[in-house]
Amino acid sequence: MTTWQFLAENWQFKPLLLVACAAVILGYVVITRFRSSVKATFFLSGVLLLFLSLISPLDMLAHGYLFSAHMVQHIILLLIAPLLLLLGIPSSIVEKFLLRPGAAAVESVLRRPVVAWLAGVGAMWVWHIPALYEASLQDESLHVIQGISLLVAGVIFWWPIFSPLGQSRLDPLVSVLYLFSACVGCTVLGVVITFAPAGLFATAHPHTVDTQGIAMLVRNGWGISPKVDQQIGGLLMWVPCCFLYISIIMVSLARWYKAPEGGLSSSLTPGGVLPVAVGSVIKEKM
Repeated sequence: MTTWQFLAENWQFKPLLLVACAAVILGYVVITRFRSSVKATFFLSGVLLLFLSLISPLDMLAHGYLFSAHMVQHIILLLIAPLLLLLGIPSSIVEKFLLRPGAAAVESVLRRPVVAWLAGVGAMWVWHIPALYEASLQDESLHVIQGISLLVAGVIFWWPIFSPLGQSRLDPLVSVLYLFSACVGCTVLGVVITFAPAGLFATAHPHTVDTQGIAMLVRNGWGISPKVDQQIGGLLMWVPCCFLYISIIMVSLARWYKAPEGGLSSSLTPGGVLPVAVGSVIKEKM
């Protein structure tokens, strides 16, 4: 098997996933009375990215052959897709939802920095406990639970930074500490994985029958041994994740620093400065 054959032939049709994503998009269109906007682009991009990550050859590699591919999926599920989804949710939708009994109380708890931080960073650490990670490969139901929990934890983690409600967002300087500590948490996990003995994480589903020769392509064609695979996975957790956190921190600090002295307090309010540049674009479109 060649690389091009692998990329062309290993797309998986998952009816339940397709129905779920279609339902989410339809619900968004109905609720928001869909209009072409930056917010809609963010939201639809998040759903599409999530869908592609679970039906593309990446999923085949992640669930059967490469730990590093599994790590890419985890980063998408925990950090990237939830971020895009949150950036696409109008504040009016959240405000109406919080009018429901108990919703506001739950939101007030989940938006607390400690709770949200532990949800995001904790989920990544917990699902990379070797025994639990291997169990998720052996049990398909647990594998589904893993994916859903990462997505939910990601939304909770980003909520204090990118909540559609201004009053739920952290002050810029507090958000810096929040994101920097998350970066440290990812760095420590990445370092542990990168320099741990080879074989700490399973790289193949125990029941996988390699009838297509994918394992041979991975080992011989791509030159990825189990040791190299684990090191790549650790580096993915270490470098890209922290780059994302640091980028948001730098933009947040730059925008906060440029705010007029008299407008400093206003920059901490719902109508003030968002932690990232895209926030200003969204604000202008609202």
